[in-house]
Amino acid sequence: MFNLPESIYKHLYFKDVFKVKIKGGNTFLIHHYGFQVENEIFWSGLFGRWEKDSLLLWNKLCENSDVIFDIGANTGIYALIAKTAKKNNNVYAFDPVCRVYKKLVKNIALNHYDIKAYPIALSNQSGKAIIYDTDTEHTYSVTVNKNLNTTKSLVKEIPIDTLRLDEFIVSNNIKKIDLMKIDVETHEPEVLEGMGRYLKDFKPTLLIEILNNEIAVKIENLIKGLGYIYFNINEQGAIKKVDCLTKSDYHNFLICSTDVAYSLNLEN
Repeated sequence: MFNLPESIYKHLYFKDVFKVKIKGGNTFLIHHYGFQVENEIFWSGLFGRWEKDSLLLWNKLCENSDVIFDIGANTGIYALIAKTAKKNNNVYAFDPVCRVYKKLVKNIALNHYDIKAYPIALSNQSGKAIIYDTDTEHTYSVTVNKNLNTTKSLVKEIPIDTLRLDEFIVSNNIKKIDLMKIDVETHEPEVLEGMGRYLKDFKPTLLIEILNNEIAVKIENLIKGLGYIYFNINEQGAIKKVDCLTKSDYHNFLICSTDVAYSLNLEN
């Protein structure tokens, strides 16, 4: 970490491999392909700028988890943290965009990790779907909703494979899921719905993106009665317990049990 001001480092892009230090001093390697997120992590450190509070929470949660799902993994930063935090963690990563998935696999191989990666979208139906992508070299965001794409790049329709999460659980003989990160651009309710009875049976801790109030209501209806409590993460050092899920400026929420909140020293 070099502590350059953002006004300078945001212009200093490069392509190479660099080392990332997590909480506790363990490290992983990652390819810098010349894009924003990796650039911010290189210049500011893992907990310096991009989703810094979410990443720190995730790091802590991974230390006390065994089976972890990164849904919408992109290049694999959250998945790599999960494996680096505790080497015997069973980590599963999913990203349906071919060119992004290839970068994810390269980052896993770079660290010689046994993270299991899949080029599929978890959903509430198994089969095929269309996502709306851009014609750029890389993307941090694809969506099933064409209207969500706000870039000036050409939007392309891309067919992808989808799978219900409960089917994946059964076919892979998964006995529990402790922790899930879900960042799939308004498709979060469908992922949870596709978990079927295992949402109640496993009751995983969730780090989840909520982009609008409609998504918030759908998620809350799906997890109602399961004993979850909610924390809004503002990425500025404040993690605040809230009574209900809503759209917020920084999008990410922690959804967990009171025991997990207590272990994180969060206000109950």
